[in-house]
Amino acid sequence: MDVLTLDRVRGLLVVFLLPGVIAAECRLPDVAPGAIARLTPSQLLDSGHYRAAERALEPIAQARPEDGRIVWMLSRAKAALGEPDEALKLAETALASDDSNAAYHVQLAAVSGRLARSSSLLKQLSFARRAKKELDAAAALDPSNADAQWGLMMFYYAAPGLIGGDVNKARAIGQSLAMEAPQVGLYYEGRLATEMNDIAGAEKFYLQSAVADPNSFDTAAELARLYMELKPDQAKAESWACAAVHADATRGDGWALLARASAMCGCWTEAEDIARISEAIDADDLAPWYAIANAAVEKGEQSEAAQIWLRKYLDHPVEGGQPSWARAHWQLGLALAAAGKRAEAMAELKAALELEPANEKARSDLKRIAAEKGQ
Repeated sequence: MDVLTLDRVRGLLVVFLLPGVIAAECRLPDVAPGAIARLTPSQLLDSGHYRAAERALEPIAQARPEDGRIVWMLSRAKAALGEPDEALKLAETALASDDSNAAYHVQLAAVSGRLARSSSLLKQLSFARRAKKELDAAAALDPSNADAQWGLMMFYYAAPGLIGGDVNKARAIGQSLAMEAPQVGLYYEGRLATEMNDIAGAEKFYLQSAVADPNSFDTAAELARLYMELKPDQAKAESWACAAVHADATRGDGWALLARASAMCGCWTEAEDIARISEAIDADDLAPWYAIANAAVEKGEQSEAAQIWLRKYLDHPVEGGQPSWARAHWQLGLALAAAGKRAEAMAELKAALELEPANEKARSDLKRIAAEKGQ
């Protein structure tokens, strides 16, 4: 597998600094057969292979339920796969086994944060306070723990002032972390800037982070997303998606970014080829098929093909961190509507709303298509 060097990152930066420079075609990395099967559970989690990690960890956790490290890792997998209640129990078990482990406190905070987002107002406040307590404990045990610092940044940014939210504190943590560990701190400053819709700031921090750590998948992926969604530029998006794939060629989300970059220019054959390559590497993660279908729906093109791609995505359990079935049903409804199949489109939009009632855009689309059908 190819590894990005500093020279490659400098070459990528030319695309952003010199007007009129076009990104070279991405040279796809070779991935050995069975590459994912050779990863440890920890490596699987760090690379976003949550279903494979779950399969590897569950029998071990059943045999060794008091093994803090095993149940901590399984908690991470369960949280990513949308099982927060089970993830919470596992995180509590891990912490009970060793309350001096900062990573265990961070995981309990992360799960509490997830639960807060889907709870009633009273429970939201309770979970938010618990998350803050665990993050403070983690930072006290290990001040250099980047996950704890990022968690605190997000707490101070997102929490209401009533329970301690303070955007200036969030910025200060990012600045301090960037001084101590530039490659991580600059990345997290970029993430915070993205949350604050400071696109210029996010771009600056991510590019600085890419120089500090040329091999960072996360930084390359965020730059690719920025140039797809926030500051559209197909050449730059493709360059950074390519960088992400080279940083970790087993990750489906990297291939999804590269497939979407091809879709940005209407290169549908290339986008499909990329999705097939990704599926051959990791059949658990079909995110590239969703990515090109979503791009087709947004562009108003390839409506029949988009239906095929989305049905393929819906035929498999969703990998952790990837678009939900609710989102896929929504996009399938829009693709069907574009093809004039309004009754089928309405059925898919209703399915999306059953799974995600809070999706007001899908609700609006359903009303619009119902009105069109009535005509």
